[in-house]
Amino acid sequence: MIRRFKGSYLSYVLVFFFFFFCMAAFSSVLSVYLTGIGIGVANMARIVSASGIFALFMIPITGYMSDRTRKPRLIGGIMLICVGIFAMLFSQSRTVALLFILNGLTMSFISAVQPILERLAGASKYRYGILRVWGTIGYAVGAQVAGLIIGTMPSVVLFITILIGGLLCALGFAGAEDPIMDKRKSTEEEPQEKKPAEKIKLSSFLKNPNYLLFLLITVLFWGASGVNMTYVPILLRDLGIETSLIGTVIFLSTLVEIPLILFSNKFMDRFSGKSLIFLACGLTLFEFLVYGLVSVSWVVVTVVILLKAEATTTYVMIVLKIVSNLVAPELRTTGLSLVNTSNSIGGIIMQNIAGMMVESLGLSRFYLVLAGMITLSIILASFLKVKNDLKVFE
Repeated sequence: MIRRFKGSYLSYVLVFFFFFFCMAAFSSVLSVYLTGIGIGVANMARIVSASGIFALFMIPITGYMSDRTRKPRLIGGIMLICVGIFAMLFSQSRTVALLFILNGLTMSFISAVQPILERLAGASKYRYGILRVWGTIGYAVGAQVAGLIIGTMPSVVLFITILIGGLLCALGFAGAEDPIMDKRKSTEEEPQEKKPAEKIKLSSFLKNPNYLLFLLITVLFWGASGVNMTYVPILLRDLGIETSLIGTVIFLSTLVEIPLILFSNKFMDRFSGKSLIFLACGLTLFEFLVYGLVSVSWVVVTVVILLKAEATTTYVMIVLKIVSNLVAPELRTTGLSLVNTSNSIGGIIMQNIAGMMVESLGLSRFYLVLAGMITLSIILASFLKVKNDLKVFE
């Protein structure tokens, strides 16, 4: 049985389903949970910002250690167990300082493991879409479970569920296999053997202006999109949506991703990274404009369901595509981790100022500010130049 489990599709299902289950269960209703235990909006924003501050250090360290030790599964499994433990401690805390620390540890560990998962999905023997789709299902289930528990049960039940999910994810890591050689480009001849000396240096991509520009675009995109994930539940609640139904809305919005991920092999390798960034940013821009200008609840709910996850999921795949084409395989997890670190930088900036902006401007005008950030991302993306060589999503 152990031999059959090793490298099996089931092991990957456990990894992707329960990783994203834990992510959604902890983060999707975090703002509602914190305000529900008496934390003010400004302090809530500070607590949520801890994830970016902690991740700023945790993500690159984890990525570099994963590449250097060549034991990404062991690192990922241990960190998911820690996520469950941190979540349990979080459930018993009430002071802002302790909630800040424990949220920072929990979410930074989750963020640090995500590049490992993307690396596994992009370079495993199974196609990207049929692995990553289980992450979508896991996130949808996690958001639904979180909404139901917060609305009807003691909140500690949610954090016990996260602990169990972390243990099952670690079990999946134990059965999965380390990434195999990358899928090569089909439009050119097989490359010559690598010259090991230069291509494994960290500076090989840190000096690349296109990689650095992509980091800047990512700071803007995820700064806006990340804070949107925090405030969408509050926006829905302010429009009269019950707490138990907020999880359902997020659940449905996540299910919309499934066709996008399943058929990623049909379009992600075909279009350039720049075109795909325009697509993701365009969808997000429209989304934020609706939140900022429309106050009809059913219209906002419809946009949340149709667009919230579509744009961010597309951008996650864009990251894998662009990094795979800019960074040598030996340091690819590090390259992905540094992009995720730029997510944290955007999160730190936005989460720390979001609370004050919402209190002074209101949610509607705040979303118009986010729309401006996405517009700037689109402008910067027009200068990006990345080849479309590797087939990552086959």
